[in-house]
Amino acid sequence: MSDIQRLQARLRIVQRVGVGIAFLTVLAWLIFRNVQSDMNGLLLGELGGAYVFYSMVRQGHLRDGLEGKALFASGMLGMFTRFVVLVAVMIVAVKSPHVNPFTTLVGYLLGFVLIFVGLYGFSKNERSTPGGK
Repeated sequence: MSDIQRLQARLRIVQRVGVGIAFLTVLAWLIFRNVQSDMNGLLLGELGGAYVFYSMVRQGHLRDGLEGKALFASGMLGMFTRFVVLVAVMIVAVKSPHVNPFTTLVGYLLGFVLIFVGLYGFSKNERSTPGGK
């Protein structure tokens, strides 16, 4: 299996775990009505976290060979859009009644945590073949 295929398989796992967490949050939102403001915030943050996943992985340059200044500019643009989404999600959380802004932030950061934990082993480049790092 090539590195690209291993990376894509790992990304599919991370995506499925994220969808599973969102599903569990919706289930908790339906079951635990007494903490609905916390669940509302968590759901809103998870929507922002889904954009984090999309912008960091799906807009990545896996096959186009982009490098140098163009890759740097693309990364900076992605960082800027993630910051704009964070600000928008937090403004909605603060302005909306029955939404906890702290759990919104936790839900947003969950997108970063999923990517970091999911790709940690891949980034260490643990190969069984000679020539690996």
